Amino acid sequence: MYCTECGSDLVLKEVKKEGDIPYCKNCNKLFFPKVDLAMIAILTNSKNQVCLINQKNRLDYKVLIAGFIKPGENLEECVRREIKEEVGVEVSNCNYLNSHFYEANNVMMVGYHAETFDEELIIDDDEVECASWFDYDNVIGRIRDGSIADKLYKQFYETTKSRMGDNNEEVN
Repeated sequence: MYCTECGSDLVLKEVKKEGDIPYCKNCNKLFFPKVDLAMIAILTNSKNQVCLINQKNRLDYKVLIAGFIKPGENLEECVRREIKEEVGVEVSNCNYLNSHFYEANNVMMVGYHAETFDEELIIDDDEVECASWFDYDNVIGRIRDGSIADKLYKQFYETTKSRMGDNNEEVN
């Protein structure tokens, strides 16, 4: 690895409680690991349905809407933008659920529950093959088991079902 400032070789420097961190002796600068940031959202409508999509050329399983944050954008803006881009609906409410680190791509996936009053899905043909609404009870098994989307949805489902009555309407 090389210093992004001067191009010198980086060495590992032990930093208390942090471990070995790449360091430039010339610039006296530490280079902490960078992590990409993305959001993943459970989009629901007023009929207690969840929007699942198939990405382009990936028909083997369904996924939740997800995307990378753009510079200058906060996470909630990213949720609203990605949902609008991929399925053409406006988000009326957006709440943080949890986060999961996706080690394979070095990405911190920040999970949200987004709500819309819109029901018609207008897909972005460049990114999405198809999108559909599914009742809460019909989502598990459609998402790849063990994926971040699966973990996020199962947490949401358990929490939501404990607040729902027999006819899937929220209990006050």
